Amino acid sequence: MKRKFFQIDRPLLFATLLLLALGLVMVFSASATMSETRYGSAYLFLRKQIVWDMLSFGALFYCMKLDYHRWQKISLALLLLAFVLLVLVLVIGPVVKGARRWIPLGFMNIQPSEVAKIAIIIWMADFLDRHRSQILDLRKGFLPPLIVLGLMCGLILKEPDLGTPMLLGTTGLILLFLSGASSMHLLGTLGVSTLPLYYELFHVGYRYRRLMSFLNPWADSSGTGYQLTQSLLAFGSGGLFGKGLGASQLKLLYLPDPHTDFIFPVIGEELGFIGAIGVVLLFVFWGLRGWQVAKRAPDLFGQLLAAGITCWVLIQATINMGVSCGLLPTKGLPLPFVSFGGSSLIITMSAVGILLNISARASADSLPVERRRRARAGR
Repeated sequence: MKRKFFQIDRPLLFATLLLLALGLVMVFSASATMSETRYGSAYLFLRKQIVWDMLSFGALFYCMKLDYHRWQKISLALLLLAFVLLVLVLVIGPVVKGARRWIPLGFMNIQPSEVAKIAIIIWMADFLDRHRSQILDLRKGFLPPLIVLGLMCGLILKEPDLGTPMLLGTTGLILLFLSGASSMHLLGTLGVSTLPLYYELFHVGYRYRRLMSFLNPWADSSGTGYQLTQSLLAFGSGGLFGKGLGASQLKLLYLPDPHTDFIFPVIGEELGFIGAIGVVLLFVFWGLRGWQVAKRAPDLFGQLLAAGITCWVLIQATINMGVSCGLLPTKGLPLPFVSFGGSSLIITMSAVGILLNISARASADSLPVERRRRARAGR
C-alpha cells in the first residue's frame, strides 16, 4: 500500500463532521412541525439539508485535494466574480423580508455575500503576501486592500445587510494586523469606521429599533423584541440538561426561523445548558485546530488564508450565538455548519477543504527530506 504524502488535520475534520451531523439532526428537529404545517411534509427541510450536505461534502473533498496555491492564481478572478454577483443581486434579486440577498438559479438560490466572504479572504491573503515588504506603506500596502474591502462591504450593506460587512471588516483588519500593518493605521481605520457604523445603528429606523429592543427586549416583547424574548425563553426552559431531543416547545411556530438563524436556542431548549456549552466548546476546539494550521502553514499566503478562514467561521459563530443569547443585537447570520442553508454551507465547507489542504501541505513540509522523497515515490 502506498503511503500518503499528505496528512490532513484529522481532529479539524472530525470536529467539522460533528458540527455537520449536529446540524442535520437539529435542522430536522427545529423544522419538522413548521414544515408540516406550512408545506404538508415534516421532512421537506431535512431532505433539502441532506442534499446540501452531500454537495458540501463534494466541495470539501475537492478543495482538500486541490493545492491551495491554485487559489492564489485566481484570487483576482474570484474577487471580480464576487463583485459582479453583489451588483447583480441588487438588480435582479427578489425582495425577501425587505432585503435583496439571493439570486435564484431554479434548483437553488445563491447568496453573493457568501461568495464574497471566501473571495475577499483569498484575495487579501494573496495581496498581503505579494506586498509583504510594503505593508507599512499607507498608500501602497495598507490602503489598497482596505479600499477593496470597503467597496465590498458597501455593496453588501446596500442589500441591506449589516452583519456580513461587520464580519468581513473584522476579519480583514485581523489579516492586516497579522501581516504586520502599522498599529496607527489600524487604529485610524477603526476610528473612521465608527462613523458609518454610528449612522447605520442610530439613523436607520429599523436598526435603531432593533438596538433599543436589544437593550430592553421585554419592553416590546410582541414587537421588535419578539425574536430575542422567544430565544431567551427557549434557553430558560431548557434548564441544565434540556427537555430532550425533539421536545422543544418554542419551535412550535413561536420562535422565528428556528432552523436557520435561531437554531442555537432550539439546541439550548432541547439539549440544555450542557448541550449549548458543548456546541460552544466544539467551535472553540475547531478554532484552535484552525489556528494551529495557520501557524504551521509553509508560507505567508497559507498562513493568512488559514487565519482568515478560521477567524471568519469563529466570528460568525460568535455573532450567531451571541445574538441568540441576547449578548449582541439581532443580526441575520447563520450558525456555521449547523443552520439550514445551501450556498452558505457549500462555501463554508469549501473553505474547510482549503484549510485541510493547508494542513496537509504543512505536514508534508515538516517531514525530513528523505521521507518526503520516499512518500512521493509511494514506497
